[in-house]
Amino acid sequence: MAFHFSLATILRLRESLEKQELQRLQKLVAELAQIRAEIESIDQRIEAARREVMEQASTGISGAELHAAALSEFALLQLRAELIAKREELERARKDQQAQYNHARQRREILSNLRERQLAAYQHEQSRREQQMTDELFLMRRSHRKRAEPASSS
Repeated sequence: MAFHFSLATILRLRESLEKQELQRLQKLVAELAQIRAEIESIDQRIEAARREVMEQASTGISGAELHAAALSEFALLQLRAELIAKREELERARKDQQAQYNHARQRREILSNLRERQLAAYQHEQSRREQQMTDELFLMRRSHRKRAEPASSS
């Protein structure tokens, strides 16, 4: 008789739920990485614009150019602030999702461990039965030989 885990359907469900939670977590991590890259890009653009204004200031810059540079920097700083707020929101969502994933993984691991213990018990029982059958066969052969020996001696 083959091993049958009575909770196999529930284990497959738990595995599926764990996989879904992991995919959600991976999606949030990817979104966070993208936001961080965008913030870094904006920081580089702001720094480059500041260097350019400083270089132009040494050679002379008009008030209109300075005003345009200030407006451009202000817009970039606003965008950066929005991205930082979004990053913080995504970070909270990632932490929540990490907790949900951990919970789903633990629930799946409980069933997986139960299955492993039941499989080990089943294998142990099968091994014990096989050994018992081998022992019985040995005893039957031995008994048959002992009965056959006196008959052939006479």
